[in-house]
Amino acid sequence: MVRVVGGRCDGILVVAPFLLTLRTIREHPIPRGWKVLEAIALGAVLVGISFLILVTDLPILFLLLPVLGWAAWRFQQPGAAPAALVVSLFATWAAVGRQGLFAGLTLSEEMFTLQAFNATVALTSFFFAAIVGERLRARRALEEAAADLEERVDLRTTELSIVNERLAESQELSHLGSWDWDVATGVVNWSLEMYRIHGLPPDAPITFERVVDFAVPEDRARIQANVARAVEERREVIPDIEYRIVRDDGSMRTLYGKARAIPSTDGSVMRMVGTVQDVTERRELEREQRIADTLQRSLLPEQLPDLVGMSFAARYVPAEEGSAAGGDWYDVIELPDGGVALVIGDVAGHGTEAASVMGQVRMAVRAFSLEGHPARVVVGRVHDLLRSLYEGEQMVTMLYLVVDPTTWEATMVNAGHPASLLLDAAGGATYLASPIGLPLGLNWSLPYEESIALLRPGATLVLFTDGLIDRRDIAIEEGLERLRAVATDSVGLDIDDLCGVLLVDLVPANASDDVAILAARLDPVQERLSLHIPADPAKLRSLRRNIARWLSGHDVSKQDADDIILASSEACANSIEHAYGPGEGSVDIEAEVDDGGITIVVRDTGRWRAARNGDRGRGLPLIETCMDSCVFTRGNEGTELRMTRRVPRLTSG
Repeated sequence: MVRVVGGRCDGILVVAPFLLTLRTIREHPIPRGWKVLEAIALGAVLVGISFLILVTDLPILFLLLPVLGWAAWRFQQPGAAPAALVVSLFATWAAVGRQGLFAGLTLSEEMFTLQAFNATVALTSFFFAAIVGERLRARRALEEAAADLEERVDLRTTELSIVNERLAESQELSHLGSWDWDVATGVVNWSLEMYRIHGLPPDAPITFERVVDFAVPEDRARIQANVARAVEERREVIPDIEYRIVRDDGSMRTLYGKARAIPSTDGSVMRMVGTVQDVTERRELEREQRIADTLQRSLLPEQLPDLVGMSFAARYVPAEEGSAAGGDWYDVIELPDGGVALVIGDVAGHGTEAASVMGQVRMAVRAFSLEGHPARVVVGRVHDLLRSLYEGEQMVTMLYLVVDPTTWEATMVNAGHPASLLLDAAGGATYLASPIGLPLGLNWSLPYEESIALLRPGATLVLFTDGLIDRRDIAIEEGLERLRAVATDSVGLDIDDLCGVLLVDLVPANASDDVAILAARLDPVQERLSLHIPADPAKLRSLRRNIARWLSGHDVSKQDADDIILASSEACANSIEHAYGPGEGSVDIEAEVDDGGITIVVRDTGRWRAARNGDRGRGLPLIETCMDSCVFTRGNEGTELRMTRRVPRLTSG
C-alpha cells in the first residue's frame, strides 16, 4: 500500500512535470549548434553522477546539486524536468536493488528515503528552473521595456527634430531668432536665425560685447543701460527695445528685441534669454505707407468748395490689401464761366506709384479745366498727356461732368468709367447714360464724345469708382442694382450721411479695391444768401461766382447782375485791404431779396485803416455808381456796408 502511494507521489512530483513540459516545448527555442553538444554533455554527466552517487556508498550526494542547477540554468524547465526524472529513475532502480544509499534499509525506510530523495531532487530542480525562468522573464521584460523605451526615444527624437526644423523654418520665415546668455560665464547661444539676422556664419564666435558692437552708437547705450539695470536691480522684466545694427557688409537692419532675466537662488541674475526679430522690411513698408498716405491726402482735396446752389460730400476708403494709398480720386473745380466740374477717376493699381499717377492726372484735369476748354477737350488733352508720359502702359478711367448752375445742364464725358447715379427729390434713381470711351492713356486716338442731361433743383448726383459696386462674389450688374436700391432708400438723408450709408451697406470689410464717392446736391435757390470768406484777395473770384449763381437763380438780368457782383467784390476788397493785415480776419456777406430789389451787406470786424498810397480811394465811388444806395457804418466792432439795387420784375426763386 505504501509503495503505491509513493508511486503516485513520484508521478506527481517527477513524471507529471516532465509530461507538462512536453506540452510547452514549442514555447522554448530548440537547441542548435553548441547548445546541442552542451545538452548531450549535460545528459552524460547527469547519468554518470546519478549512477555514481546512488550505487556507491560514498557521501557524494552534493555533486548532484551543481548538475541540477546546470540543467535548470541553461535549459530552464525543459532541462530541469527531464533531469529530475532521470535522477528519480536511477534512485528507484537503486532502491529496488537495495544498492548504495538504500542498502540495509527496511522496506519502510527504503520507501521514505526514496520519496524524500525524489521530492528533494524534483523540488530542487523546479526551484532552480523557477529562479532562472523568473530571471529570464525579468530580463525579457527589461529588454522589451528597453526596446520600447528606445523606440519611444527614437520617436520623440524624430518628433523633436521635426519640431526643431519647423521652429527653424518658422524663425526664418518670421525673421525671428532666439538667444541665451549665461551672465556668469559669458557664454552666448544663438539660434540659426540670429546668425542670419546679423549676417554671420553659424560657427562665428559670439559674445555679449560682440553683439552690442553691432548696434549703432545711439542705440548701443540703451541696450547696455537695460542690461546693467536688470543686473544691478535684479529685475526679471527687461523693457522691449527697437534698435538698429550695422552688419559687417555695411547694411543696416532694424531689430525688435524682447528679453527677460532668470534669477538664481540668491536673486541675482544668472541668465538672460530673449528673442530678436528683424523688422527692417516691416518698418520700410510702414514708411512707404506713411509716404503714400501723405501723398494721397496731399493730392485729394483738403475740403470741397462751398458753392451757392450746390453742396458736396465725398468719401475715400483705401483697399485693405496692400498699401493704404491708391489711384482713386475725385475733385470739384470752379470753372471760369461759372460752371462746376465734378471729376472722379481710377488709376490702375495701388500704392505710391498709383497715387503719383493720380496726382498727375488730377492736376492736369484741373489745369486744362481752368483754361476754359470744353469737357471733351479737357479729357482728350489728359489722355494725350498720359500717353506721352507712359507710352500706353498706364490706364486711367475717368468721368468728367460739368454742371451749369444757371441752366442745370450737365455735360458729361466718360472715359471707361461707371456712369453717375442721379437721385431726384421724389425718390427716383437712374444712371445717366452717356457714350463710354476707352480709358485714358492707352495707345489710341479716337475723340471723346459729350452728352448732356437736364437736372433739376433738389436732385443729387453720385459719382463713384468701381470699388463701390464691383465685388468678387457678385456680378457688376448686381452691384449696380444694389447701389441703386440703397441710394433710393437714402434719398431723404443729408448728402454727407448718404455717402456714409453707401459705404457701410455696399463695401465689405475685406474690400480688395479702393473706393471713392463724390456726391453733389443741386440746392434750390434760397431767399437769403450768407457767405463767409477769409480776408484773402484770392477768395474774391469764388465770391463773385457764388453771388452770380444766386442772382441767376432769382432771374436777375445779366446787366443788373454784373453791377451787383462788381459792387459786392469791391466792397469785400475794401474790407480786406483797409480792415486787416495780410492773412488776418474774415469778411461776411449777406444778400437778400426784398420787394423789387436786392440788398447786399458786407461786414468785417477789423479796424479801418487809411489807403497805403494816394492812388487809391476809387472803390466806394464805383460801388455807389453800381448800386442805388449805399450806407457805410464804422464802429469799434468793425465796418458795415449796406447796398441796395432795384431790379425790375424781380421774381424770387
